[in-house]
Amino acid sequence: MRTRLLARLIPAALLAACGAAHAQEKQLETVEVFATESSWQAGSVGVGTFRDTPAKDVPMTINVVDRDLLDAQQANSLYEAMKNTAGVARAQLGATAYDNLSIRGLLVENRSNYRLNGGLPVVNLIDLPLENKERVEVLKGVGGLYYGFVPPSGIINLVTKRAGSTPVTAVQFSTDDNGSAVAGLDVGRRFGADGQFGARVNIVGGQLESPVRDAGGDRHLYAGAFDWQVTDRWLLKLDVEDIAKDVVEQSSIKTLNAVNGKIPLPHIPDPRKLIAPDWANYDAKAQNVQLRSDFAIDDNWIWTVEAGRAYLERDRNFSQMENYNLATGEGRLRISRTKDQDYTNRNLRTELAGRITTGAVTHDLTFGYAQNTLNQTLGTTRQVTVAQNLFNPRDIAKTAVTYPAMQPHFDTRDKGWYVFDRAGFGDWLLMGGLRASEFGYDHPTTEYTKHKVTPTLAAVYKLTPATNLYAGYLEGLEDGGSAPLGTVNEFEPQKPMVTKQWEGGIKTEWQGLQANAALFQIERPMNGVNPNGTTSTADDRYERLGEGRYRGVEVSAGGRIAPRWSLFASAQWLDAEFTEAENDPRLVGNRPANTPRVTASLFVEHSLAAVPGLALSAGAYYTGKREVDPLNQAAVDGFTRYDLGARYRTKLDGKQLDLVANVENVTDERYWAAAGDSRVNSNSPLLAVGMPRTLRLSAKLSF
Repeated sequence: MRTRLLARLIPAALLAACGAAHAQEKQLETVEVFATESSWQAGSVGVGTFRDTPAKDVPMTINVVDRDLLDAQQANSLYEAMKNTAGVARAQLGATAYDNLSIRGLLVENRSNYRLNGGLPVVNLIDLPLENKERVEVLKGVGGLYYGFVPPSGIINLVTKRAGSTPVTAVQFSTDDNGSAVAGLDVGRRFGADGQFGARVNIVGGQLESPVRDAGGDRHLYAGAFDWQVTDRWLLKLDVEDIAKDVVEQSSIKTLNAVNGKIPLPHIPDPRKLIAPDWANYDAKAQNVQLRSDFAIDDNWIWTVEAGRAYLERDRNFSQMENYNLATGEGRLRISRTKDQDYTNRNLRTELAGRITTGAVTHDLTFGYAQNTLNQTLGTTRQVTVAQNLFNPRDIAKTAVTYPAMQPHFDTRDKGWYVFDRAGFGDWLLMGGLRASEFGYDHPTTEYTKHKVTPTLAAVYKLTPATNLYAGYLEGLEDGGSAPLGTVNEFEPQKPMVTKQWEGGIKTEWQGLQANAALFQIERPMNGVNPNGTTSTADDRYERLGEGRYRGVEVSAGGRIAPRWSLFASAQWLDAEFTEAENDPRLVGNRPANTPRVTASLFVEHSLAAVPGLALSAGAYYTGKREVDPLNQAAVDGFTRYDLGARYRTKLDGKQLDLVANVENVTDERYWAAAGDSRVNSNSPLLAVGMPRTLRLSAKLSF
């Protein structure tokens, strides 16, 4: 039904836009939509207490993927944007439903670590759309000062497009060699006598087809970014998103039980074959609303109030292939049929930011209060087990199930007061902050509240006008999580965890190129289902496993390296291990699951002088060997994915036309995209298969 509706709405919207643009052709002819050459440099960032701070002055590792790079690669998911940043890997799942990610070996929490415009925690249990985003920012490491209870993997911030002084009208169509067909409309205007009103609207929808046969579906996005300059001192911003995606989700593959301390792994199955039933839909809908007010009290102080709500509901048929024969592939498929899950984040923040000068020292001060309430309904689940073959899957008939009435409900509350001072004098920036946090957890059988104060200390030294050195120490807090379904302490929450991070590095700019290098160490408690070392899971308990240490080196560079040549590159070496164990000494010295020692990426684009408007590109993305469980009883091999691309910019009847083609996984390599994570049942980690070679095409006409 939704697909048929979109099929009527999208063409109508495109025709209306074309008509409107034709009526305004004189005014819009001179619009410059794309730069001739790529820069791919990070300007000011919009995340945490570093909002509107030049990336070079942020004393943490931060990567920015801008709109031009997203367009060059036709990035259609968060992973496809994040593949350009070192240390990023998939966790547990493949690519068919949504992106479950880890950074530096640490899981990125789907309900707290993904932010809209630096504030609202959006729920990443659906493919978060990129068509209405100007850039994706990745602030790696501990973010507790500003964001409260979040894992130290980092913050992924999605910055929306807004209306500028130049009108924007663009229509776009994309497809691939699987038969997908998605159309989009992007319109931005300023209104009013002085241009005090701004509106940027994106409408996207269409049919999705997957490289996995019979795993298609549909999606839509309706988004608006509005602003109103009420007075010369008062600015209001409103962002709204309505997102939906309904696709068939590919099955994950459960590892077999260990034999003599080793987990036998299957050979990688054909990624084009659907192991799950063709009725195993992942049907999710999300709505995000964010309102922000910035009021300049005087020339030095601004009062900000921000409120938002993120809501997601989903029905899911999640499959796990298990107990299979390594030679024949014959085994069983466990299908968890869940309906009526929903998640609601309600976020409120108010802060006062300003500048005072004491002698030769300038203080940029921030005083704030933030609270986020997460309401979560787990829905109702029935499990169905059927015979299936891992290598030659069969069609599976759908059978009716009766759902139980019980719907477990959880509430978590995260509140915090914080203060932050960035003191500048001479060539130094000294930064210090404190956050007093309160974390509460409500469940029908459990309720508790915890309090903690955590510090942030950092320094930046301007070695030259183009080069900064920095060092910092941060503490953060994260939710300890609750025991998953099937454990003996099912739904029991764990205590909040305190994480610590040390980082030092250098950031520099040289003739159009930005480069960064950092040394870091993160220490954190490790929670998970205890690896009891037996074939039985009857006594599995979710608990504190021990302490982990993540120590690494990261380098990155982005920008123009020569006339007509641009690159975006990054690499990370990570030494991660359990340093303490609560109940199982076998963990000490082991590497956490799904944590590659080396990750690296390189994307290069060349604009051809012989063919004006044509740019050719190539990318290589390496993920190293990963352990599949905390006991290190098996590991998956590393892999390199190679991509090729081309984009051509020309004029069509006086309008800007962009044609883009990308081939992902050119060599059609088979690889394991995900190898479990340290917070799931370590006796039965989940593996996910990477996607095969895929050709993507798009055309964008700007009026």
